[in-house]
Amino acid sequence: MLAPATHAERCGARAMTIDDLSLMRGGPVYRALHRLGLLHTRGALAPRMALAMMALAWLPLVALSARDGALLPGSVRMPLLADASVYARLMLALPLLVLAAGPADRLLRSAIRQFGRAGLVPDDKRSKFGAIVTRARRLRDSHVPELLCLVFALVPALLSHPVLTELPDVSGWHTTADGTPTAAARWAWWVAMPLFRFVCFVWLWRFLIWTLLLARIAHLGLDLRPPHPDGAGGLGFLGFAQQRFSALSLAGGVVLSGSCINHFIYSGQTLLDVRYLLAAYVVGTTIVLMAPLLLLAPPLIRAKRHALAKYSALGHRAIRSFDLCWKKGQMEDDAPSLLDSPQPSALADFSSVYASLSAMSVVPVTRWNVLWMLQAAALPLLPLIFFGMSVDDLVKKLASVLL
Repeated sequence: MLAPATHAERCGARAMTIDDLSLMRGGPVYRALHRLGLLHTRGALAPRMALAMMALAWLPLVALSARDGALLPGSVRMPLLADASVYARLMLALPLLVLAAGPADRLLRSAIRQFGRAGLVPDDKRSKFGAIVTRARRLRDSHVPELLCLVFALVPALLSHPVLTELPDVSGWHTTADGTPTAAARWAWWVAMPLFRFVCFVWLWRFLIWTLLLARIAHLGLDLRPPHPDGAGGLGFLGFAQQRFSALSLAGGVVLSGSCINHFIYSGQTLLDVRYLLAAYVVGTTIVLMAPLLLLAPPLIRAKRHALAKYSALGHRAIRSFDLCWKKGQMEDDAPSLLDSPQPSALADFSSVYASLSAMSVVPVTRWNVLWMLQAAALPLLPLIFFGMSVDDLVKKLASVLL
């Protein structure tokens, strides 16, 4: 959505190929930025867009809260600058999603090209692969999905009064003494929060496009090689591409962490009270974000099953020939000795290939891909240790583990 255009794209010098698909550089928002001339300027666009969105969402809140005396501690229990939930959304998660779009787009785009570069698409399937990519490009450029993202982002504001806290009994910057929403609360409800939700929904829409793309590619009839060194029939690169969606779990973890900090400070909850929620979030988001790779499992299972049958038969013939020549001593007088014969070496090489085939994963994901996703979801939750436990309790816990 907000990934900057490359120099060749700005100049219109680059021809579109059948495997050229950018998930982020397209759609109504991207075209609007192009018409405004923002994509033709020199320098990085993403940092400027992140700063602009942060300024639009946050600065009016600061000004309006300062006017009402609710910016700093004093008149209310939870002033704006002490509201970790709002700060996490607008000052951390929002720019994070904007800045992550560019790197994610580059790796996902390269992954799509890898299908052609690696020879995974047979020659007779190239046109069908091009049609799949073109269909994904049309989904990206459609006005309807991003319009729906905008509608869904505004639905809470349209259907209810401003609700900016999960702690209604705590006086804060968002309500006056008589309980009516403040001007800052209205700005957050009608502008800041919809902006944040819109960026999240657009990211989710791109994630859905990628999932649909993988689903169609899985039925294409790829030229998979089960003994491939990557351990996934040649599709191991998809695990690293999928890691780029960890930006969603990272941003979600920031939001969850901010909400928990508010509960720790203002309602007296502890880390033990939310431990199951935190564990479910880390595991659940990892499963959801890695789930699209399961779509490649059926062709990988078929390829592995057929290869195991063929290689097993080939191995049986190879070991039978070896037995006839050496174990039973049925060899000619002028035959080389066991150490000089190429047969043991060839048999060892075949055994190595068969071992690689047997260890082939039927899902193009490694433990390192999973660990990356887990740490992306868990990293924003680490500050909760210091907010949810006293220093004394933390020291006692560490001592009990280490001693």
